[in-house]
Order: sequence, then structure tokens, then C-alpha cells
Amino acid sequence: MKTIINGVECKTQKQAVIEFLKTGKPLSQAEAYEICGSQRLGNIIYLLRKQGYRFGNYMRFSKYHLSNTKREINDLENAS
Repeated sequence: MKTIINGVECKTQKQAVIEFLKTGKPLSQAEAYEICGSQRLGNIIYLLRKQGYRFGNYMRFSKYHLSNTKREINDLENAS
């Protein structure tokens, strides 16, 4: 499944999630399924946290947003 977010063609669900979150909007499980077909947003967030991305989430239902600065994001993307 090819997903284009912010003009970026995302080859993986993980890439689609990070590109979506870079827009500054929070992301829920239902939205992740809609944009990239992921039924396991929590696992993608776990993998991204292991890479150094930081996330906040809202109470009750998980909705994630990035906490990294743009510079930190660029450093993480260049390290991959």
C-alpha cells in the first residue's frame, strides 16, 4: 500500500505514521488504519520510541503526537 503524506511517498506503515505525526496532528488507532492500514499503532509507536522518537498521548484513548524538535527528527532520520 502506497501512502502519500505531505508529498512524501511512504513505503512502510512506520514511515506513514511518522510523516503524519510530523504534521503536528495527533493520531489515533482508527486514523492509523485509515491512512496506512495499520491495526497495531501501539507497536509502531514502540518501534519508533526505540529509535529515539518521543511521544505524548492523551488520556482514555491513545492518540499520539511527536515530542521531538525538528532538529531531533532530522538527526533521527539521517541516522537510519
